[in-house]
This record gives sequence, C-alpha cells and structure tokens, in this order.
Amino acid sequence: MAIFLNVIVPVFIVMGSGFLVGKLFEGDGEIFSKVTLWVFSGVVTFSFMNENPPSTGDLVKYLGGFLVIFAYNLIVFRWMFRKKESSDVFFLTSLFGNTGYLGYPVLGSAFGNAGIAYGVVYSFVSVTLVNTLGIAFLMRDLKSSIRNLLKLPFIYSIVLGMALGYMGVHWQKLPHPLSAAIGDLKKAAIPVIMVFMGYSLSKVRLSKENFKVMAMASLHRLLVIPVIALTISGFLGLHGLARKTFIVESSMPTAMNVVVISSALDKKPDLMSSVVAVTTALSAITLSLWIYILGG
Repeated sequence: MAIFLNVIVPVFIVMGSGFLVGKLFEGDGEIFSKVTLWVFSGVVTFSFMNENPPSTGDLVKYLGGFLVIFAYNLIVFRWMFRKKESSDVFFLTSLFGNTGYLGYPVLGSAFGNAGIAYGVVYSFVSVTLVNTLGIAFLMRDLKSSIRNLLKLPFIYSIVLGMALGYMGVHWQKLPHPLSAAIGDLKKAAIPVIMVFMGYSLSKVRLSKENFKVMAMASLHRLLVIPVIALTISGFLGLHGLARKTFIVESSMPTAMNVVVISSALDKKPDLMSSVVAVTTALSAITLSLWIYILGG
C-alpha cells in the first residue's frame, strides 16, 4: 500500500490533470506533443545519459534481454498464432511499452535518478529494436523502418549524452547560459511528460469490439511480459538496480505510439487504443505489485 500511495498515486494525479484538461478543451494537442518529444523528452534523455552513461556490459545485457522478449513475441504471435488480426494486436501491444513517458516518472519516484538513467537505456534499446525490426516484420520494409527511427530526436539526445559522458564532459560544466537552460528544462521535464501522457489518454476512445482479445492482450502486457523479464534477468547477469529497472520497464503499459502505428498500417487502431487505455489504468495496480516484489 505504501508503494501505491507514495510512488504510483502521485504520478497518476499529475497525469490526471492532463487528462482533465484534455476532456475540458478541444484540440488534437499536436504542438504539445512536439514540444514534449523534441524539448522535454530530449532533455531528459540527454541529461540522464550524460550523468550516468551505461557500461558496455549493462547495455549489452539490456539488448540481450529485450531481444529475448522480442523473439518470444515474434515466435508466438507472428509465426504460431493462427488468427492474423489478433496476432498483430498481441505483437504490437506486447512490444510497445510506455517506457519513457510513464516509465521515467515511475522509476524516478521508486528508485531515484539512477533508476531513470537505466530506464533511458531500456528505452533506447526497446525503441531502436521495435522501430526497426518490429515494424519491418509488419511492413516487410526495413529501410522505411530505419528512416522513421532516425526521425526520433531522442535517439540523437542519447548518443550525444552518452558520448559526452564517456569523454568526461558533463552538462553541468558547460557554459553557464547553456547549463542553466538545460537545468531548468530538466526540472520541468518529468512533470510536463506526465501531463502530456494524461492529455493523450483523454483522446483515446474505448472500443467494445473484441473484448476478449483486448482483455487478454492487456493481461499479457502487464503480467506475462514482466514474468519473462524476471525469469531471464538472472541468466543475463543483471543485479541490483539494473535488474529492478529492467523488470519494471518491462511491466509498463502499452505505449500511445502503438495507436499511431496501427492506424498507419490499418491494424485495428480502435482496439489498440482500448488496450492502451486499459493497460494504463490497470498499471496503477500492477506496477505497485512489481515494485513491491522487487523490494522497491
């Protein structure tokens, strides 16, 4: 109960403010989305990667772990599942976790800044693989997938932050006008990201279509995927905070961008939207459970 009240509830209250604004006022939030993606998300990824550049070992372990999760989804839902439309729903909703917009605030509340730093590594690995190999398996067009990946600004933020961190150049030591601006944006970033997450959810429409598939996909994302992460974490040699973050990030609800992708590919976007909404709501309980199990 303490974890739920102290870690999860504050995050969902802030998200709730964005949700309320989205319900009260009309608009598609395109500018809000771009500012969040290009400014605040970029600052978070740059600053935390710069302060805590991951070791090669942790990066390789996270890559190996997500590849196992990816392979599991590919084998079960792309090759074994007989109903193609349902398999697409399971495949997309299982791979696209909200590891950034919801993951960073939760990790920060549960484990502090070091947890966010590991979360950025997880997001980097998962976003890179999902937006290349994952989309390529759906579109059968790897070149287009790579081009779309290179349009994501946070990829460059991570690379720049890591490169400067490895060279011993920290953002706090940059010329004062620049470091002060980065510091101010960093302080505002996590709250803005949470408000945007709530606002985005306010635009999601629940669909009653294929309720059984929606329920199964939601439970699979919130329970089965993190159980797999928990199982393989020991084999990967993950310990301490690196292990906890890997499992918690794997237990995040389905991300909003799955709706955009499913719309572009004509893969049941209404059903995908429902999975996003349901998993996000249920994650208030399941995330509390996983953090408790991990001793957060």
